[in-house]
Amino acid sequence: MPKRLLLLGAETPALQRVLPLLLRADFEVHRMDRPDGVGALVRDCRFDLILARHPLAGCSLEELVSAVRGKDSASHGAGLLLLADAASAGEVGAFVGRGVNRVVNLDGSSERLLHAVADLVTVSPRLNVRAMVQLELWVRAGATRLLTLTENVSATGMLVRGGREFPVRSRIAFELVLPDLEPVVRGELEVVRHTEPALEHVDGMGATFASFERDGHERLNGFLGRLQA
Repeated sequence: MPKRLLLLGAETPALQRVLPLLLRADFEVHRMDRPDGVGALVRDCRFDLILARHPLAGCSLEELVSAVRGKDSASHGAGLLLLADAASAGEVGAFVGRGVNRVVNLDGSSERLLHAVADLVTVSPRLNVRAMVQLELWVRAGATRLLTLTENVSATGMLVRGGREFPVRSRIAFELVLPDLEPVVRGELEVVRHTEPALEHVDGMGATFASFERDGHERLNGFLGRLQA
């Protein structure tokens, strides 16, 4: 089944650039020109992803989040991705993790926006897990190591603080220390993006799990399942 995508503010140049690509990628795209009716739309129609230009004329960010995340909303579980500029960092940053899933710079590349779209419609729900993680990348000159904390973790990857020294698409070894879970979960990550700190209020990187040692994936899924219970 095609993923259902709602565009709010589709006249924005950044959205105009990626719209043909989204249509070719088998998204069922709905565009809304009157944001004052968004509450009724998301209540009655299920969308997998809502992509909105901020600020949205006629609808505040608080009203948009309340409409999407309301108990009677058919799109309660939809990913909510905002396009915003750096001047909006303070306002949008307060909603990241509190109804908004991702913020992408309005002046950023089409590739970054498309990656964010793909990320939000394909990955498992992220949980706000603060855990210690050690990262290591081996190169000819030796090893680059980082001991840091996770911002969130899902069954498919994690967002961690720092890590800009690890290039996008690089493979890095990880050791994840989760509360009350022994031994530590080990494996490899693939770096997929670096955050935009001004908009996301996190200076870090996102990575997907590439492989696990032994039963690490099963134990991680069990841990996440207990948190959601």
